[in-house]
Amino acid sequence: MISFPSLNSTFSLRAIFCQMGLSLITLLTPNPSLAADKITFIYPPFGQFDIQIADLANFAQTGEAPPSLAFYTNHASAEEVQKFRQLLNYPLPVNSVEMFNALNTDLGKIVLGQLSKVIQSPPNQSKPALSGALIQAAADPQGLRFINVLKKYSLPTIPLNMTVLENTADQVDHLFQKTKQIYSQLGTNNATSSQTVLPNQGLLASLVSPGKFSWTTQNLTIPQNNESPIQAVVYLPQNQSQPAPLIVIAPGLNSDINALIYAGKHLASRGFAIAALNFPQTDNERVKAVLSGSATVPAPNAWLLQPQDVTLLLNTIEQKLKTDSQWQGKIDTQNVGLIGQSLGGYTVTALAGSPLAWPDLVKRCQDLTNPNRLVLNPAVIWQCKGIDGPAPPSNLADPRVKAAIAINPVTNPIFNQANFSQLTTPMLIIAGSEDIFAPAIPEQLVPFTWMTQPNQYLLLVKNSTHLSFLEGTNDLPEILVGPSPSLAQTYLKAISLAFFNRYLHQQTQFDDYLTDTAISQFSQDPLPLQLRRSLTKEELKMTTPIPATN
Repeated sequence: MISFPSLNSTFSLRAIFCQMGLSLITLLTPNPSLAADKITFIYPPFGQFDIQIADLANFAQTGEAPPSLAFYTNHASAEEVQKFRQLLNYPLPVNSVEMFNALNTDLGKIVLGQLSKVIQSPPNQSKPALSGALIQAAADPQGLRFINVLKKYSLPTIPLNMTVLENTADQVDHLFQKTKQIYSQLGTNNATSSQTVLPNQGLLASLVSPGKFSWTTQNLTIPQNNESPIQAVVYLPQNQSQPAPLIVIAPGLNSDINALIYAGKHLASRGFAIAALNFPQTDNERVKAVLSGSATVPAPNAWLLQPQDVTLLLNTIEQKLKTDSQWQGKIDTQNVGLIGQSLGGYTVTALAGSPLAWPDLVKRCQDLTNPNRLVLNPAVIWQCKGIDGPAPPSNLADPRVKAAIAINPVTNPIFNQANFSQLTTPMLIIAGSEDIFAPAIPEQLVPFTWMTQPNQYLLLVKNSTHLSFLEGTNDLPEILVGPSPSLAQTYLKAISLAFFNRYLHQQTQFDDYLTDTAISQFSQDPLPLQLRRSLTKEELKMTTPIPATN
């Protein structure tokens, strides 16, 4: 329930706008749900409240809250007020053509439909007005900014649906506002950390230094029926006495081979074979083409079948090892590690052995049509895009996979507790406290509580975002990338080397470097680390309730 100051609690104006701001970034579009002249809502027994858009625009420009906003700003912290102003002014690099095309995709229509629930108007009024405001704001010389969307809204007065806002306030709080509290409290309560004293503490830092091994680069084009071919690059080890374990890198949505290739090069220099691929229906080229109108939208559940692309890549590499003299004896395809980010994190989780929970996903997606509830988790909105297609195979596991790292993975509700508990492959899940695309609590922390096998790890990275571990994000604002992505990349090089040395090379001495004690020695500001070997629902309940479906 939304707390008002007369109830002796902080007025959650931030929660109202946070809901819109987070869904906004989901599609690289803002999420206006206010009004052109004024916003109005009724909250019994306090009566009607009005907020003038002109006052918000003045606040956005100058930072000075006019008297009409004093009621709200006086009951919010200085940090909340500043973040709200940043949201109003936040620019997004989307032009009007891209916005028009995005809103006409299946995913864009879902997001628009969710946002329109906030407006107490018939959908046939609110949805066109909201769509038009987004497109016009994207064409504005000042760029696509939240405050410009408000100005462009075509209706003079927009009544807010307080039932929707009340019903979703707890969801916002659960998804985002509790995360920092949980990260801090888990560190305090982490009594299970190993206290092993490393035999050589300098060795941990040395994990990030380049190795001595060399490789040649081989490009693969793998044809597919009725779809674009899979493009992949393989780093083929040279001058090794035995076949090298293979590590496959699976990128996320709107990403490609290059996003995590820095980790691949590092691991190749340490003696591993590397294969990185593009998923032709979700990579950045396809997303750009769809937004520009030059390509068709992929099948609704194409992303669900990405594990089959990896299996096809492994089969292709095995065939090359049999038929091409340059490849023979270079790679051990029965000893495969995986690194996946975002949807790539989903991909590696399925390959590592968790069956899909299709009925759970279909049930969860019923919330999309509930007129009194918003679905604010961008990862859930994306997953629900897949239910219009045929059900995928439940089991997409590949027995050649022996270890997996999932960075900010999308996991919930496409996997459920019963299926996730079937994972026996050693697995490291990386979760960022500032991830708004795949929020840590429902997408990583809760699923980690479902894991039952002993070789499981959860790396908590405070202040990191969904994009922190990706290369090539220099032109994006810090609010999306987070602080010090170079440090995040250093972390990934070090911990992935220790993890794969332990579980692909079976070098048990690296157990000492996969402990919270060791990771704490490596941890630095502004991205402090915690490594967990276990997590219980009770520990999460100490700070936040866990919804049954999330």
